[in-house]
Amino acid sequence: MQESHPVIKSEFLAGLLRPKRIVFIVNPKAGTNLQKHIRESVEKHLNHRKFEYGFRFTERAGHAKTLALEAVAEGYEIVVAVGGDGSINEVASALLGTEAVLGIVPAGSGNGLAMHLGYGRDIDEAVKKINTAEVRLIDIGMMNGQPFINIAGIGFDGLVSNMMKESNWRGFIPYFLNSVKAGLQYTPRLCRIEIDDKVLTEKCFIISVANGPMWGYNFQIAPDARLDDGFFEVVIMKEAPRWQYFALVPSSLTGKIYESDIVEHFRARHVKIVAEGKNYIHLDGEGQLLEGALEFEIKPKALKILAPRQKMEEQ
Repeated sequence: MQESHPVIKSEFLAGLLRPKRIVFIVNPKAGTNLQKHIRESVEKHLNHRKFEYGFRFTERAGHAKTLALEAVAEGYEIVVAVGGDGSINEVASALLGTEAVLGIVPAGSGNGLAMHLGYGRDIDEAVKKINTAEVRLIDIGMMNGQPFINIAGIGFDGLVSNMMKESNWRGFIPYFLNSVKAGLQYTPRLCRIEIDDKVLTEKCFIISVANGPMWGYNFQIAPDARLDDGFFEVVIMKEAPRWQYFALVPSSLTGKIYESDIVEHFRARHVKIVAEGKNYIHLDGEGQLLEGALEFEIKPKALKILAPRQKMEEQ
């Protein structure tokens, strides 16, 4: 028997206006450690007339995807990733091809996607924004069959992501220190890059294949990237004296990185990168070490995501 919503006394209206089922998949080991208060935040700030909620907690790498698949099978309409960009990637990969909607509560170190969408860095404020957020269709990138929402990269940023993966220390300070260390250590690699119908051969410090514009901490590697335009922004940072890489930091914070002489950028739907040996890469900030060709393709409007209303209007 169907029960009326506790606030709406009319059974007919309760059927029409029933609360949506939303589940929060929480990574207890994400960067900020503020997610330990997620229950209190949801109980206090989520609109209980609008949402009927549950929680799941991850226990290992890859578990968020399993929990998200189970949540979809159980009929949850909104699946919220409470964690960093890696947790968001896992949950999103489970929602592809379904009608379920991805939500985000940022609890990672960088939170690049959450910042771009307008969720900010405060968990309580992010939960409040879910109450009025609207569903938006966004593109998904694929690299050798692996999905990413925000940015994939090869080179320096891949090395930083792999360093962070091996560290138990999270936050801006280790991110900054590892970035400096990687900047002094990484040597540009000769790469063959196919960008739709263009072919380039360059020694590259960074190649970013960007669906969204921002790494963590407001660093904009691809300021023109849009999540729903059907294109990647491909950003190449060429071989240069090391001091020039560090000199780019201010312009990456102000969205002016394209003005540098050592940066090239292109729009594309398909990208192929070939570099000899094993390469440091990342997908949404999660580091990997891979050998062989990397092939990227865009999947337009492939994922439903909750986006704060004000940020949607600005974009």
